[in-house]
Amino acid sequence: MTLPPRIGFDPQFGITERGDKPSQMHRDFLSKLDALVAALAAGGVPNNLVNAANDAAAAAGGVAVGNMYRNGSVLMVRVV
Repeated sequence: MTLPPRIGFDPQFGITERGDKPSQMHRDFLSKLDALVAALAAGGVPNNLVNAANDAAAAAGGVAVGNMYRNGSVLMVRVV
């Protein structure tokens, strides 16, 4: 398995706001990640995931941002 390319990722992007408070985006990400890991650990991956090549195709298939879909046998999360 290969990792997707890092398109538009800025490694200098801060994950905290003033006073070292986590940014809203970072809190949302961690919340969704925690829910995903808990669902995977409980065997809660749905069998009826949309099969799509990328986020645009997943959007056309009705997948909401933040929800899972699959690309063949790879589990994906729609981010755009």
